[in-house]
Amino acid sequence: MIIDARVRPYYKSLNQVLISAPGSRPPVKRSPLVSGYERPLSMINKTIDQFIKEMDEAGVDKGILVGRQAGHRIISNDDIAELRDIYRDRFPVAIAGINCGNLEAAIDEIERTIKGMGFEGIAVDPGWCNPPLYVDDKRIYPIYSKCVELGGVLYLTCSLMQGPDISYADPARIQRVANDFSALQIVVVHGAFPFTNEMLGVMIANAPLGNLWVIPDFFQFIPGFAGAQDWVDAANHYLGDRMIYASSYPVRPLKLSLEEFRRFSYKLEILENLLAKNVSTLFNMNI
Repeated sequence: MIIDARVRPYYKSLNQVLISAPGSRPPVKRSPLVSGYERPLSMINKTIDQFIKEMDEAGVDKGILVGRQAGHRIISNDDIAELRDIYRDRFPVAIAGINCGNLEAAIDEIERTIKGMGFEGIAVDPGWCNPPLYVDDKRIYPIYSKCVELGGVLYLTCSLMQGPDISYADPARIQRVANDFSALQIVVVHGAFPFTNEMLGVMIANAPLGNLWVIPDFFQFIPGFAGAQDWVDAANHYLGDRMIYASSYPVRPLKLSLEEFRRFSYKLEILENLLAKNVSTLFNMNI
């Protein structure tokens, strides 16, 4: 069983997940995040049928749909629910995108999606809000509180990309949120890259609470990225029950992501945890 814990297939407004800001300059060179591969047909044609086919070709049994509402990147949670319901066997879990920049609307949307639409949690990108916010900004705390109240899981996106500078990925801020909301299950997307050692330290310190999970995704498995082996060593020895695999498609193709991930020397039982068991435990899924 393989569960990809963060996918955003091309379907209606999900096509906007990585859209550039209006008026932004074109990149000078191709990003390292998308180097080393030819785009698969699902990325070229932007079709959900091709994405499902590529799931089969990669051996990915299920995917978790994760929304985004931050800055100019707005995915409709209704579109996510619609896609989930069409392919319920492939997308059993949906995470609603929540805009941290509008507190009242955010609270209403959490109520609507978790209580009314059966979403299992929320996803926030505080550093991409307008204006940008740190993850431990007290203005976001009512959003976290509402997620706890409704029993949702929080996907917290933190990396060098999520904010004006890398201070927005500071793991110490993630630790404060985990300590302040001990009943909230928090999934740290991108593993707070480039602060790999610091994030590992936070995970070790969090052991008594056990409410932090981490998805290093492509910042760990793209060849040549700093700190990659540190995640493997941590998983094999003490963090094998708190790490989760995800491709974060459409940043990386499904099949290539698995190939890049599997080239590491994970213990067999640990690999099974990372690919399916941990995320199934987090969301009480039957696999």
